[in-house]
Amino acid sequence: MIYSGKPILILLVILMLAASPVFAKDISINFDELQKATENFANDMSKALPFYSTIGLNWSDAYIGSFPHFGVGLSTGLITIDNKSINKMMNSFGFPIIKDLPLIDNSHFPLPADSLEARIGIPVIPVDFGIKFGLLPQKWLKSFLDIEIRNMLFGFDVRYVIINSKIFPMRLSVGLGYNQLSGGISYSKENLQFIDNANDINITGGKDSKVDIMWGTKCIELKMQASFPYKIVTPYAGAGLSYAWSEAGFEVSGLSIGDADEQKLKKYGTASKDDFKLIINKKDFNTRVFGGISINLAYVRLDLTGMYEFSGHNYGATIGLRFQM
Repeated sequence: MIYSGKPILILLVILMLAASPVFAKDISINFDELQKATENFANDMSKALPFYSTIGLNWSDAYIGSFPHFGVGLSTGLITIDNKSINKMMNSFGFPIIKDLPLIDNSHFPLPADSLEARIGIPVIPVDFGIKFGLLPQKWLKSFLDIEIRNMLFGFDVRYVIINSKIFPMRLSVGLGYNQLSGGISYSKENLQFIDNANDINITGGKDSKVDIMWGTKCIELKMQASFPYKIVTPYAGAGLSYAWSEAGFEVSGLSIGDADEQKLKKYGTASKDDFKLIINKKDFNTRVFGGISINLAYVRLDLTGMYEFSGHNYGATIGLRFQM
């Protein structure tokens, strides 16, 4: 299933505010500086990506109840990443410089995501199981800005309720989840040319030359959540500790690289006759907190959630709507 949401519209507005909406064919580049920019980008993404992958399944109820209790819904939102590193990467390849971001401060760049999700109670034991999937339409922005942006999200969790009090309305659960995310932003331009005068490198592209900035993560998270159901509202708060295997970098394809330039490029990444890329892998622990409130109307829940990630100082917000019984 492919669908779009408000975060895509937000990102569209941001990109339309870019300093230069036209991508140059001839790009002056310094591969030493590009290597450092990629390392900084990967460091920042190793903090943001595990956090990014936790969008979805942050339901207000710490436990939805035993079977046949279940719920299905959709959430949409965004998280932030340090604007400096992603801006440096995009500017290196002739992407527009992102500035004057609406809704958030200028030091952060928003990454959007949507999630279709479901949760069901398990019979007999006080456990519920949730699953989520999200996919942004890759070519949605191409007709506007000649760029493609993609994001695929998948995850699931299992939660065990420790406290399920009816006298004082409180539920407390612990859970274990797995999240997987991949994404990127790219553009294609015929006959791209990359010129590095400092290192005497001159690379030309053909009809299918393409620049792709990419990222991905696989994340295991241990989390705890408390919720306080009271009539038509349910405040909630939680925390998560995750360990993630992340990667970030770039790939330039559809090129014509000479033997001398190919050997020089191998100092900076992986090079062949028609392709050059640098992907950096990172492993890291991350911690986050989340919380919010839901409005409960019969079998409908409207969730508002805020999130914060400590190591990268990133934050996020989602809104979710679901049917639950």
